[in-house]
Amino acid sequence: MNQRQVWWLNPAWVAGSMGLLVAVAAYLIPDAAYQLYWRTPKFFDVGALWTTLACVAFFVAGATVMQWRRGVAGYASYNWAADAPWGMLHKTFWFCFWASLAGYGAWAGVAASRGANLALVSGVLHGEKGASYVMKEVYLVTVSGVTTLTQLGLVALILGLLIGKAMGWRKVLLPLITLYVLAGARALFNSERLAVIELAIPTAVLLVQLVVLESPWWTPSRGRWLQLVPVIGMAGLVGLFGASEYFRSWSTFYSGGGQSFWEFVSLRLVGYYATALNNGTLLISRLETIGGPFFTLHFLWRFPLLNTLAHAAYPNLQLDNVEVDPYMSILQREANPEFNNGGGLLLPVIDYGFVGALLFWLIAGLVCGAAYRQFQKKRPAGLLFYPLLFTGVVEMVRIMYWGEGRAVTTYFVLIPLAWAWNSALRRTYSYRRQMIQQEGI
Repeated sequence: MNQRQVWWLNPAWVAGSMGLLVAVAAYLIPDAAYQLYWRTPKFFDVGALWTTLACVAFFVAGATVMQWRRGVAGYASYNWAADAPWGMLHKTFWFCFWASLAGYGAWAGVAASRGANLALVSGVLHGEKGASYVMKEVYLVTVSGVTTLTQLGLVALILGLLIGKAMGWRKVLLPLITLYVLAGARALFNSERLAVIELAIPTAVLLVQLVVLESPWWTPSRGRWLQLVPVIGMAGLVGLFGASEYFRSWSTFYSGGGQSFWEFVSLRLVGYYATALNNGTLLISRLETIGGPFFTLHFLWRFPLLNTLAHAAYPNLQLDNVEVDPYMSILQREANPEFNNGGGLLLPVIDYGFVGALLFWLIAGLVCGAAYRQFQKKRPAGLLFYPLLFTGVVEMVRIMYWGEGRAVTTYFVLIPLAWAWNSALRRTYSYRRQMIQQEGI
């Protein structure tokens, strides 16, 4: 292993290790434990285990192939910090930051107009029974367009970290802290811990790659601890999960039920991952193959205009109809809707069938592997997109993050931004080549 690399930034290693660990654990956990701790029968059998491992293997193969490719031809003397179009990146950073703040402000205003008040906020903070549930289900329901704006905070975070590393942290530190505070409030009051996770993971990825691995103080001996960051991350996940579950479910439903708080947290955390694969297995057995990207590109059924096209392309698809939604109906009838993750690894099987799912994961691996190479080379597409893709890799056992609206919202900004950044680089290096040729003459 190169001394300037860490294994856990490689998508092949992350997907392979997590997929294998969770799949084997979900299979080995007995039916009695599923029934006792998570109130659902066990559906994840040996066939589902092999299907899951095959999906993991195809993703790993695709990502690994991209690591074997020869180096990508690049610009001579390329320096990402010196050559970046900072004027454009600064403007985009501030636009996304203020747009995100506007989204959070509007969301809070809508909640207040529906009757949310300081007494309810206090009830959530003090763990009063039912307060967290009422806040989430009655007052903070999704508002089309408004909650979409809040996701631009993720773009602001990525750009803020790039700006801070290259040009100093003074101007971006307060906005970055603000984004974390807002995400923390969202996790607390809307029971949405993914809002914090999707900031924390890109932060760790960018800081490790751009700050720690480039530090002159880096040595193999000093860097050994960095290989153990996943252990630290797991401890942080347990802490975040425990804090959110205290307000979300412990204080409301489960306190005083014969389990200690940390025993409850540990079992529930394991349950979120094990039941995701278990639910995916159940859904595969109950739903016919769709032949379309409902689960893998779910945003197509959520975004204005795009949802019209999706419904026109699949007029008989009933999965998106709330009144006859078989997804939640199946979980309510045969599993436990409290644990409603469908298992990201298995959802492509419902969309495309087994062979189609393997092809999907192979392509996903190729894309993530290519983005990782670009990230290591500090190219625009890698710096902008890989932190988001890595979040999806970490979460793929549980959900299909890449195709959710919360992630896709950022693509609408990052795709043209990456294109503009690359165009600026081409112009810069074309000019330099012309100057060198003129001097040579």
